[in-house]
Amino acid sequence: MPLSLNTFAAEQSAGRQIEEVIVTAERREASIQDTSISITAFTGEMLDDFGIRNQEDLQNFIPATTIQPYDATIRGVGRNFRALGGDPGVATYMNGVYSEDLLTATAATFWDVERIEVLRGPQGTLYGRNAVGGAINILYKEPTHEFDYAVKGIVGNFGTAETYGMLNGSIIEDKLAARINFSIRDRDGVIEDIGPGDDIDGLGTANVAAQFYFTPTDTLSMNLRYNEMSIDRSMGGANGAGQVVLNEEGQPFRNTNAIVPGYRAIDRTNTDSANFSDNDWFDPSAPVLNFTNPTTGALVEGQRNRLGVDVAEFDGFRNAAASLDSFGVTSAESAARYNECVFAGDISGDDLCTATNGVNKERFDQEGIQFTTTWDASDALQVKYIYGHNTLVYARTTDDDNTASLIQDRQFYVNHEATYSSHEFQVFYDFNDTMSVTSGIFFYEAEIDQRGDYYSTVGEDRYINPYVDSSGIYAPIIAAIPGAIGAGTFNGEMPTLHSARALCQDPATRLPQCAVNYATRNPAPAENNNLHIGLWEGDSGQNGDLNVSHGPNTLGSDLLYHTETKRDAFAVYTQGVWDINEDFTLTVGIRYAEDEVDAQENLFRYTESAPGFLPFFGSSIFDFNLANGGLVVDPTAPGGYRGTRSAVNGGVPAAVSVYRAFSRTDKETTGRINLDWNVTDNTLLYLSATSGYRSGGNNLVFFSATPAYDPEELIAYEFGYKSQLLDGSLQLNGSFYYYDYESIHTVATEVTPPLVAGGAPGTTTSVLPAPGAEIFGIEAEAMWLATDNLTLGGNFSYTPSEYTEDLFLQDPAEVNTPVSIFPDANALTQNINGNQVVQVPELKYTAWGSYAFPLGNGSRLELLGVYNWIDEVYYSPFESTGERAKAYDRLDLRATWTSPDSHWIVSGFVNNVFDDIGVLQILREGEAEMFRRSAGTTVPRLFGLEVTYSLGQL
Repeated sequence: MPLSLNTFAAEQSAGRQIEEVIVTAERREASIQDTSISITAFTGEMLDDFGIRNQEDLQNFIPATTIQPYDATIRGVGRNFRALGGDPGVATYMNGVYSEDLLTATAATFWDVERIEVLRGPQGTLYGRNAVGGAINILYKEPTHEFDYAVKGIVGNFGTAETYGMLNGSIIEDKLAARINFSIRDRDGVIEDIGPGDDIDGLGTANVAAQFYFTPTDTLSMNLRYNEMSIDRSMGGANGAGQVVLNEEGQPFRNTNAIVPGYRAIDRTNTDSANFSDNDWFDPSAPVLNFTNPTTGALVEGQRNRLGVDVAEFDGFRNAAASLDSFGVTSAESAARYNECVFAGDISGDDLCTATNGVNKERFDQEGIQFTTTWDASDALQVKYIYGHNTLVYARTTDDDNTASLIQDRQFYVNHEATYSSHEFQVFYDFNDTMSVTSGIFFYEAEIDQRGDYYSTVGEDRYINPYVDSSGIYAPIIAAIPGAIGAGTFNGEMPTLHSARALCQDPATRLPQCAVNYATRNPAPAENNNLHIGLWEGDSGQNGDLNVSHGPNTLGSDLLYHTETKRDAFAVYTQGVWDINEDFTLTVGIRYAEDEVDAQENLFRYTESAPGFLPFFGSSIFDFNLANGGLVVDPTAPGGYRGTRSAVNGGVPAAVSVYRAFSRTDKETTGRINLDWNVTDNTLLYLSATSGYRSGGNNLVFFSATPAYDPEELIAYEFGYKSQLLDGSLQLNGSFYYYDYESIHTVATEVTPPLVAGGAPGTTTSVLPAPGAEIFGIEAEAMWLATDNLTLGGNFSYTPSEYTEDLFLQDPAEVNTPVSIFPDANALTQNINGNQVVQVPELKYTAWGSYAFPLGNGSRLELLGVYNWIDEVYYSPFESTGERAKAYDRLDLRATWTSPDSHWIVSGFVNNVFDDIGVLQILREGEAEMFRRSAGTTVPRLFGLEVTYSLGQL
């Protein structure tokens, strides 16, 4: 949809024609109408005219595409999870330089951008980096020798204040030109925080860029761009989700009275208070919940787990929402306020709210260099070198429990440091007027260090202090643990083992199994011999084992990780084009790629359940808590006992740590063949087959039972149509495509064997390959200069998709089959064959119209309306309603006045006129967190005024 509203009134007497847009999608300049790829191009003028400033705005104009804050999905192919150790499915390029991170390219908005090109489908034979889903190319305006400057300011609701500037001119006449731009964007949070902190999901971005264009000779040019960007804002949830709560336990309210997650099957005949410690004891005063066994269909009656009495295999998790009332800290009115912030149905922007402890923060510092040298060796030969370097430091803290509880709290802090560099050499050669070739070689290095920390801000003693045993139970535990699991022989006293990495790297404690290469052995958890277990010694924030070199000291960490990933990638590619005759053109390309990835992780966690200590030696959780103050006698309580804040429900508090090193190499050859038929000068048909590939990765952070996963592979078949009709006033582009998609990277839960004999099995989160899927699609884009003043346009995509092969996955996050009631893993197994592929809206469309009013003084007024609709999307492969984001729409209105000399442009805008909120991502929690579903959301209604002054024409 390439256009500029400012050109609509030009040459009215001769009849308007759609302007030609030149793109570089195939690494050479060509008209978008002559490029046999599904591509949507946005000129800088269009970005300004439509007020497109972020990813959410951009996705409305691209068929079959959804864009989250950090990733994009095109035609169902992208990254449907946000985890370390993997590769994005859609490649982002800034001035030809590859970026792993979409946020880096888009956070500073699209000010001073020449063009954005969004290529749909695999881009394997002309790009050095893997692009299995597509590519997003962002090209910035180059310096010129003409003096020019521009400034823009935007003010609006939610405290919106944005300032932009640009200065361009010549340094050495006809040799060296420079261009400098900056942007500063501020906005208050748009989601009310009913806790003590600032409202969340605000803006706080500053960016400055300097670009130099040097032409020492007529055949040699150099383009250097450098930028610095910083972000400081109140953030919402992790992974782009977690900002607002959609439901909990499948209900439109928070559970504020059940401290301990999970349930227990009951026996209605077992009511004697003497049997209170029995797991199936029936409490007549408590609600009875009904569950249906998914395997047998039998009805199972259950009640909630009791604090300090029933074993809950959830690593010490507690329901923070329940602490609002269960310990008498807050009132029922406070709980009701929390329920106002649960959005099970349609969401209005005026109602958006959440609850946090008020430490939400995102800080981001980035520096980038893009350098290109082009040498026109002859009329037939051009050589190009592209260099890129990008560094970023990222830190954020987000509330992980969606409450402002002062008793139980879980924050997620992450510190991320990354360095990326790339070198690409390209050769363009024209053999003659009918044959040409583009070849390249690409080198890429990336190093990512990340530290993550789940901690508490409210001083929870059970995490901060060592657990003191008053029962003498530790002695049999120490005697029962096999020495092979720990760090050697235990001499009557359990050592403090917080860091498996330290033990593996210290010559005094290093074991042979520390050298295990998990990528080649692909072991089960029982083979993780460099797993270390110790009694919980507390975390006062001063323990060096619990704090790595990056980030602040944190109190009460219950899960901490430190990972390092190093990637070396290489690719060589070539693509030839042969004009068979005036009507037909054949394109053939091939690419060979290698990815070498070395990774290591050091994981630490607090646990009460994974070691399975208590079941191993036959004690009960009731006896343990009664001896240690977790239970007290209370005649007024059911059964005569009441749980306290000291209670544990999993077992003896312990620390578990594992250090693992990974190494993998992926090699793949991909190709493309395409036939163009120029039916007329204004009509192009093309038929193509293209293969794509995304490298495999490592499952880091989550104690995964499957350390590595294999590459994705995709073959795309496409028939496309591009035309200009009605004397160039109507442009119609479309395509039909079919994807054969294999080894799809899918986030899933695995059941793992117990860490010790007699213990309970656990679960891990892993990326697993779904064997196969099929994606069909129909896309269309249109623009019509209907009259001298009226322009209409839009796009449409229909994308049915489904998994086509069996993959049986565990779903412990399904509220109707809780693990505590159905511990048999088979009861939680679902086959995803036939389900819709995640993050693929089946239907998506946008319609827009513009009307230009020439005014008597030579100025003009343009009115613009844009309406878009996105179908429902699933965020898990189980196709369950709990992870389904409902369809949503959006209407934007804009009025723009342009002065007679085009120096002044004033716009008023209202985005999301009806204030309807869409869900961009869903985070699904399991039984440990009360089956909570939380989401990232679109922005509420925004309105404001925009004023631009430019010396030349923007």
